[in-house]
Amino acid sequence: KEVETLTAELFGDWKSRALYTRIPQIYQELKATKDVFETPDKANAYFIATLPMKMRDDNADYPALVLSNYMLGGGFLNSRLATRIRQKEGLSYGIGSDISVSPNDEYAVFFTYAICAPQNASKVEAAFHEEIAKVVKEGFTPEEIAKAKQGYLQQLQVSRAQDGELASKLGSYRYLNRKLAFDAEVEKKISALTPAQINAALRAYLKPNDIAIVKSGDFKGHPNSSSAP
Repeated sequence: KEVETLTAELFGDWKSRALYTRIPQIYQELKATKDVFETPDKANAYFIATLPMKMRDDNADYPALVLSNYMLGGGFLNSRLATRIRQKEGLSYGIGSDISVSPNDEYAVFFTYAICAPQNASKVEAAFHEEIAKVVKEGFTPEEIAKAKQGYLQQLQVSRAQDGELASKLGSYRYLNRKLAFDAEVEKKISALTPAQINAALRAYLKPNDIAIVKSGDFKGHPNSSSAP
C-alpha cells in the first residue's frame, strides 16, 4: 500500500507525450563471422560466441533447449564448457553460456563468453568448437540429463524465492498477460523430457557452422598468441 500511494503521488498526473510502441525483434539468418579487436595493455582477453535462433518461449522445443544450455554452459562448473575449458585445461578464468528467448517474437540468441589470457584465446576458441561439435554429434547422456533436471529445476525454485527476481517476473508477466502457471507447465515439460527429445532439439537449433565469434585482447602485446588477426 505504501508503494501504491507513493506511485500515485509521483506519477498520478503524468501523461506520456507519445504512445508506447513495442519494437519487435526480427530473426535473420546471419553468416558466421570471426572478428578480432585489439585492446592494448588489457590483462584479460574476451571470447564471445553468438548464434541467433528462430524461436519463442512457447515453442515446443523451448524446454529442451534451456535444459541443453544448462548442461552445455549454464550450469557453471558442472557444465560441459566449464569442465573442459576451465577445470580440465585451465584456459579460462570464467566461462558460461546462456540462451535468451523472446516471449513476444520468434527470436532467440545462444550466447557463450569466456575470460582468458590473450595467449590462450585461440585455444579457448578451439576447445569451444570441439565441445560444441561433440555434443551435437553424441548428445547428452541419460545420467547427465537426470542431474541437470534436478539442478536446473532447483535453480528455478530458488530464483522465485528471491524478492527482486519474483517482482521482476510478476511485472513482466503482467505485461504479457501471463501467470506463473506458465512456469509450472514449462517445468513439468522439462521433468518429462527424454534424452532423445533433448538431443533432437539441440541438433535442430545449434548449428556449429553458423556461430559468430568475437575476440578482444592485447594480442599484439603477446607475440606467441595465434589469436591476432
